Amino acid sequence: MRYFTWAAIALCLIIPFADFMPAEIAPQHMSPRWSSQLPGGRIEDSSPTLYDLDGDGKLEIIIGTTSRGYSTPVLAVLEDDGTIKWTVNLSDPVFSSPAVADISYPPDGIPEIIVSTGGDVHWCRGSVIAFNRNGQQLWKYDTNDAQGTGMPCGNWSSPTVGDGDGDGDMEIVFGSWDRNIYMLNHRGARIWHYHVADSVWSTAALADLDRDGDLEIIIGTDITGGGVLPDGYRPTDGGFVLILDKDGSKLARRQMNEAIYSSPAVGDVDGDGRYEIFVGTGMYWYLQGRYSQPYVYGFRVNTSGSEWVLEDLPGWPRPVAYPGMSSPALADLDGDKDLEVIIGTGYDGMSKPNKCPPTCYGALYAWHHNGNPVSGFPMWPKDYLGMNGFIRSSPTVANVDGDGQLEILFSMNWDVIVVGSNGVQEQILHTAWSLFASPAIGDLDNDGRTDVVIGGSAHSNSDYGYVYAFRFGTNSYRADLRPWPMFHRDPQHTGRYPSPPRLQVLPSSLYVLHQYGSGSQERAFLNLRNIGEGSFAWAVSSQPGNVAVHPASGTAFYTSSVPLSVTITTTGYTTGTYNLGAVVITATAGSGTVMGAPASIPVTLYVGRVERVYLPLVMRRAP
Repeated sequence: MRYFTWAAIALCLIIPFADFMPAEIAPQHMSPRWSSQLPGGRIEDSSPTLYDLDGDGKLEIIIGTTSRGYSTPVLAVLEDDGTIKWTVNLSDPVFSSPAVADISYPPDGIPEIIVSTGGDVHWCRGSVIAFNRNGQQLWKYDTNDAQGTGMPCGNWSSPTVGDGDGDGDMEIVFGSWDRNIYMLNHRGARIWHYHVADSVWSTAALADLDRDGDLEIIIGTDITGGGVLPDGYRPTDGGFVLILDKDGSKLARRQMNEAIYSSPAVGDVDGDGRYEIFVGTGMYWYLQGRYSQPYVYGFRVNTSGSEWVLEDLPGWPRPVAYPGMSSPALADLDGDKDLEVIIGTGYDGMSKPNKCPPTCYGALYAWHHNGNPVSGFPMWPKDYLGMNGFIRSSPTVANVDGDGQLEILFSMNWDVIVVGSNGVQEQILHTAWSLFASPAIGDLDNDGRTDVVIGGSAHSNSDYGYVYAFRFGTNSYRADLRPWPMFHRDPQHTGRYPSPPRLQVLPSSLYVLHQYGSGSQERAFLNLRNIGEGSFAWAVSSQPGNVAVHPASGTAFYTSSVPLSVTITTTGYTTGTYNLGAVVITATAGSGTVMGAPASIPVTLYVGRVERVYLPLVMRRAP
């Protein structure tokens, strides 16, 4: 089991406030709009989740504390102004990010909160607990005692919520240090568990990778070599990237040379209608000296065989200067309709002012989908005092200042760093304690101003957790420009960038052959698909006078394809080749045109002698 003690790392970042800072950084500094002390211990890796729990149009902040400093950890919900709405004492610390979803069945439109606990290597006692929106416990699921301590093992992995089989009933997926991956039903009963033979730190992503209407589970794990797994596989030291089916059966497994603490991000980054998977690693085996070059990985999934295969995407994996445990975010940084991959790196230490480079400990990377670096990246951020530091935080992405350009936000040292899509550091949001988690971005009070929220502590009262909120200027909030606004993207922690509806019509052109004198019509076929998520309405908006398409309109859902019959009237054409014009198909979702629309399919008719060759088909009867 790959456990680390983070206390020493946290202590190296506890530096007193200074009355100075470099002049070039001063204009970037932003103080909190408010800070709120919680009754629980310090907040470390619990990223805030933003959600309107009570339906009043304002966002609440949901976050968990450790037991460090103050002995009793809590789950806390805060109002938009920092007022504590409620807290509930927990038996075990929280190092995960709470999930929020309506898990009632049938759904009642009222959200519940699900949190995993016990992610402290000194504690190793954990559960997954569901609360209603008022803080009343609904159920609790204890993990296994894999260490023989008499206590269930802890959970660093955050819960992920989704309807895995499309029946309207939500499931909860998480990994545990007890060496299992779990799926629970909405009542907290175990549906299945998958044994991975080592600890799980990663948070699962959910995505329909094969477009069958069901969600697959994508997650990283540790693995220690020297044994034999139940299926006969002999692993070496490192980690796995796993894909599990809705029933817990293994669909794909990729052995890596490092434990996977990073949580996978899934999205159609290149617009081909297929999801790709991106993940960082960890640093356990790196620190043991087993290898010297860390990577960030990009995979595509080959689903053609009986067991799926995680294949390297062209241009991937990408080497990075430092290992780490940051999870990637996906966003269209340059506005070209495909997605970029963003991740932080670094695991330990801190440099001195103005010594980075060459002495640096953390960097932010961004790549295009083909693995080419985005202009301006990698970049080495500086904090309030001009220092670089390791980046344990996973990045979030949104336009925070209202200029229409995306920014990347992450925690480093005592600050939330804001970096432009060009790699230029724009803002420093300064707190009073070491930060490790992902900042969350939203408009808390619905006033049109962007709010950024992060949890930590305070140097003046470090036994307690503190939540900090920063507010940007008037009209800075852009609800449409928040591609990755919190840890693992959404309150359900799906880790999936939803692919917008996208029209695809194949083939892209028709060449129709007609034997002269053989009749008055020819028929060809098109296949219309929605290669994104959701649905769209489509219609044939234009066609040549002698061409008829059937059906001429309809709705395309992401799991189905629509066959179109194209009938060409050939009466009056003598021998020759004729460009008849184009069939044009439009598609809309809501009030806008979907990607790929309109689709224009040129139709060419050949009239003359047509010869067909028929090849024999030879079959052997099975014995």
